[in-house]
Amino acid sequence: MTPQPQPAPEPPAQPPITASVTVSGVEAQILRDLAAVLGRTPEELAIEHAAGVLPIPAEPLVGWALFDGPPDLAALVTWPPSPRSSPPIATA
Repeated sequence: MTPQPQPAPEPPAQPPITASVTVSGVEAQILRDLAAVLGRTPEELAIEHAAGVLPIPAEPLVGWALFDGPPDLAALVTWPPSPRSSPPIATA
């Protein structure tokens, strides 16, 4: 029988890395709002932002804005539709 080779020794355990991130001002508010929408914590998103995974634009994006429509879109739709019409028709 041939002797079995010895397995390579495991490297010594490395100490953990602890990091702290602070985000303030407008960026902090954006991260809080985004966290609420995504169902995540602001801290998770702050770490991703600090790592460069989640960039926040410094300038407003051209062509992007909040929806400025009526508060109740359903009020503008005729429902139930008549048998002759296929999709609901807006009545504005």
